[in-house]
Amino acid sequence: MNAMIGALAIWLGPALLAWIFFSSGWLNQRGFSAARAAERIAWGGFASVLAALGLWLSSSPQAIGITLGEGAFFGVRLDPLTSPLLLLVAFLGAIVLRFSRNYLEGDPRQGHFIKWMCITLGSVAMLVTAPGLVQLGFAWIATSLGLHKLLVFFPQRHGTLYSARKKFLLSRIGDLSLLAAFVGLYLEFGSENFSQIFASLATQSSDPLNYAWIGWLIAIGALLKSAQFPFHTWLPDTMGTPTPVSALMHAGIINAGGILVVRLSPVLVETPAALHAIAIVGAFTAIFAAFVMLSQNSIKRSLAYSTIAQMGFMLLQCGLGAFHLAVLHIVAHSLYKAHSFLSSGSSVQTIHELGRQNGPTRVPRGRFLATITAAGLIVSGLSFLFGLGTSSKPGLIVFSVAVTMAATQIIWNQVRRSASATAIVSAGTVAIAFAATYLLLAKGAEAWLSGTLPWQNVGSFGFELGLAICLLLALATSLRLQDGSSALLPQRLREALYTHAVNGFYMNTIANRTLRALKLHPNKTA
Repeated sequence: MNAMIGALAIWLGPALLAWIFFSSGWLNQRGFSAARAAERIAWGGFASVLAALGLWLSSSPQAIGITLGEGAFFGVRLDPLTSPLLLLVAFLGAIVLRFSRNYLEGDPRQGHFIKWMCITLGSVAMLVTAPGLVQLGFAWIATSLGLHKLLVFFPQRHGTLYSARKKFLLSRIGDLSLLAAFVGLYLEFGSENFSQIFASLATQSSDPLNYAWIGWLIAIGALLKSAQFPFHTWLPDTMGTPTPVSALMHAGIINAGGILVVRLSPVLVETPAALHAIAIVGAFTAIFAAFVMLSQNSIKRSLAYSTIAQMGFMLLQCGLGAFHLAVLHIVAHSLYKAHSFLSSGSSVQTIHELGRQNGPTRVPRGRFLATITAAGLIVSGLSFLFGLGTSSKPGLIVFSVAVTMAATQIIWNQVRRSASATAIVSAGTVAIAFAATYLLLAKGAEAWLSGTLPWQNVGSFGFELGLAICLLLALATSLRLQDGSSALLPQRLREALYTHAVNGFYMNTIANRTLRALKLHPNKTA
């Protein structure tokens, strides 16, 4: 049975990677046919993954590993963590390739685009199913190189080339960091296989102090891959790429840093200082990117900063030891962001329709405080109802604050437009439904991943509470800024903050100057 499950789950990645053996010129002559073939492979892979997971669940949903060859370096590891991620990759890959078929129809380089789209998707599939360090390292690098080819698909777009160069440089630093960490893991535990490494950790046969540096290197690789401050500037400037690339990048590849941390969480929990650093950087990135996002006029650029903020929050959850919540965040964010980018063409019409409605009005301070209090009571009451206490569960304080922030935004948007009792009750009902759904999903993720991922508080109660308070203050400030109120910030300071936020606090300028100083900037004639 395990062999059949492995065969159904393993072939998608290699089948997509095999496109590297086709020349771009040959594929360009058959662009539409190539796109149609790639789509059929992707949908076949999705059906095969569904079948594999069905068989796996019907037998015994325990971790299984199927490897190829005597070295056993390549294969598939199927466990409660891999299964939702592989299904997500297969589904989104099929959707993105289906979109690409029509999006680039008639483009003379359509075959070249499909080739590298397939290679990148195959690399992501290999990454999430990796049974050990060798395949994970190979897929990590291949994913980055494949994405680079897609980012420079339009070589005449100078801004996009700049972003590709910045990402290429940061990715190589992250690759070196990760490879050094993997070598250290192999030397420490004598194996590259995850099952054996995790078994050694469970028996505490090694002193955690001996490999604390490994945890720091993994943390650096994850922060660089997930576009965390100050290494985020390449992502907002990739808007000149084809829309399918944006969807794939924001819904899939950008999550690789979080997937790395979650997969190697048994190693990282032995280095709590590294996780604390991940949590602090993630929290700061989430707040920073949220403010910049609110000031952007470009839809795609706003979505890019939204992704940066979401990745920051995901890594914040990882840094607090709430790895199951991070997995839930990856799945939910991927589905949302893929839809957002693939439907971004209709967003202009949506905004135009919203513009016909009455604009928001300034809301009294008492109603502002009442909105946050109501959202907090909704989340607290539902948490109590579902048995989600915060005393012993890692990251749940921050998670509760995040859900409260989302519920507050739902109610606040309605309160700003209409203060009628009917409108407020309607918004409250939506907020309750949203909070209940997300809390139930969190409980489900906890049950599904409880035996697979570490379950312990990494930071102290005070550390987590401090981060939660920072998030709440950021929420209050952003809401009042949206409202145009000077209750928290004087008018001049508000205007200055808006001006700096529109320009991304000039981090992109600093990054571009650094690139030019290193003589790595592209020629203007490229």
